[in-house]
This record gives sequence, structure tokens and C-alpha cells, in this order.
Amino acid sequence: NVFEKREVQECLDPSRPAVVIGRCRLAKERDVEEAVRCAREDRKGWRAMKPGQRSEVLYRVTGEIRRRRADLLGAAMADGAKLFTESDPEVSEAVDFVEFYRREAARFHQIPGITARGKGVVVVVPPWNFPVAIPCGGVAAALAAGNTVILKPSPLGLVTAHALCDCFWNAGVPRETLQFLPCPTVELASRLVSHDNVDAGILTGG
Repeated sequence: NVFEKREVQECLDPSRPAVVIGRCRLAKERDVEEAVRCAREDRKGWRAMKPGQRSEVLYRVTGEIRRRRADLLGAAMADGAKLFTESDPEVSEAVDFVEFYRREAARFHQIPGITARGKGVVVVVPPWNFPVAIPCGGVAAALAAGNTVILKPSPLGLVTAHALCDCFWNAGVPRETLQFLPCPTVELASRLVSHDNVDAGILTGG
């Protein structure tokens, strides 16, 4: 089993520290190498898709986020102690991000004399304090531009980040195109971001 012998992180509810809301297996060094190799190979052909096809998939993502609003709210509240008044606008912002980036990417391809293409492999490293909107914006921007993406979520937002990835996967973004890669140490995360076969990083905060 590919997940055997991986460190497991228990995700705890900050308001009820003894309550485990999820368990996540953490990546090893070889997982980083495999994730980057998979993203570089682009096995599902995301980079080769026409811009309109990618835009259509991302349009379906907005529908999934809307449909799973309650799941994302619940995850952010239990995973990161977000209040309803904080997490509800974040989900709306996430929808706006996907819509904005998919439309902007399409617009670039319509400018006469301009050839737009993705950079290749993009790593998205969001912070803990906006667990829905910021990772969604980074992932949506990179995908819309025609890149394969590796999301390295905050250790304090693993459940929320996975729920968000589910919205993309269920809408038709292949798991090989958007990979979820929780790293247990700063050193391993730094190795991912600085990898020779990673073309760009979307970083927020420290």
C-alpha cells in the first residue's frame, strides 16, 4: 500500500482539543519526488487542453464549491476555529477566485499577438488563517493558466484543504493534475518549493 509507513497527523478541533476531526498521512521525501515527477509528466494532459476546456472544468468547480458550502464551512470551523461570520465570506470569495481566474485566463488567449501558456509545475503554499479562499485562489490561478499543481497545505488546515481539493477533483480536475501533499516539516516543504523541476511557487505569508 502506497500509504503504509507514513506518519499520521491527528487534526484536532481547537475549541475541543481532545476531539479528533481527521487523520492525515504525511509525505516522505520520496513522496515529494514522486509528486513532482507526476506533475512534470502531466499524465492527464491538462497543459495540452484547450483554454476553453480548462475553463469549462473550472466552471464546474464553482458549482461544487457552492454545493459543498456547508462542508467547507464545517471544516474551517472545526479545523481552524473559524467563526461562521469569517468562513462564510471565505467560501464566497473562493467561488469568486475561480470565476475570476478562469475568465482572465481565457481573456489572455483572445488578445491579438499574444501567446499565453502555463509555466509547468506550480506549488501552492497557503497560510493557516484563510484556509478556504487563499488555497483556492492559488490553485485556481495556476490551473486556469494551464499548469499542473501541487498543494502543500498548512498543517493547521489539512481537513479544510482536502475538502477544497475534493471540490476540484469531483468537478473533473484529475488527481494527477492537482495533488494534495501535506509535508510534516519545514525542511521537506522547502525541498518541494525549491525543487529543480518546480517552475513556480505561489506563497502567502511567512
